[in-house]
Amino acid sequence: MSRRRAITTECVLATTALTLTAALTLTAALTLTSALATGPQAAVSHAAPPTWQPPPPDVIEALQRDLGLTREQTLTRLRNEARLTPIAARLRSRLGDRFGGSWFMGTVSQTLVVATNNAADIPLITAAGARPKLVARSLAELAPIKRKLDEALSSHPYGGSVRYIDVKTNKVVVLTAVPEKTREAIRAVGVDTTAVTVVFSTERPWPADDVRGGVSPFTVPAAG
Repeated sequence: MSRRRAITTECVLATTALTLTAALTLTAALTLTSALATGPQAAVSHAAPPTWQPPPPDVIEALQRDLGLTREQTLTRLRNEARLTPIAARLRSRLGDRFGGSWFMGTVSQTLVVATNNAADIPLITAAGARPKLVARSLAELAPIKRKLDEALSSHPYGGSVRYIDVKTNKVVVLTAVPEKTREAIRAVGVDTTAVTVVFSTERPWPADDVRGGVSPFTVPAAG
């Protein structure tokens, strides 16, 4: 899958999750609270939320095309994400400054991974029905690094075209067509360079006029 498709898909899935009803969020939160209260051995429901509704057909078709899934796989993936998204939000709140990000794993997003920089959080994450991931840095530590890079490199000729936090690698990623020059610029900023990855790329962000067929208004086109 191209980087453009990956970013587009993530935007679609995030939008779908955000359109869930308040009742769904409340139901999932109450279920999670019960599971946490009864300890690590508590059963966690794997059923889709009762109020979940599929997105419009054009969104489903766009996801099928970009992810290479069947319609049923796409719907299963969306149902799983609808079920797991409130759990991720709840854990983010519980972990606070120790939270290192969260993401879905598996073809149909059957697994929620939640990262933390404190091993003591592992039982809490497991009890909630997610897979724990121990990382070196929390989002609270990575966010200031990205902000500092944005401030220093946005107008720099070798500052890179895109900068973002990659929760899976637990680093700030900088896309650039001139990696060595960009690394020099980053060293001059004075941030922890072990928390930054510079990746060669000729891609640049571009605004679209609107959203059509599940495409985000801000996407990164594939090179060439």
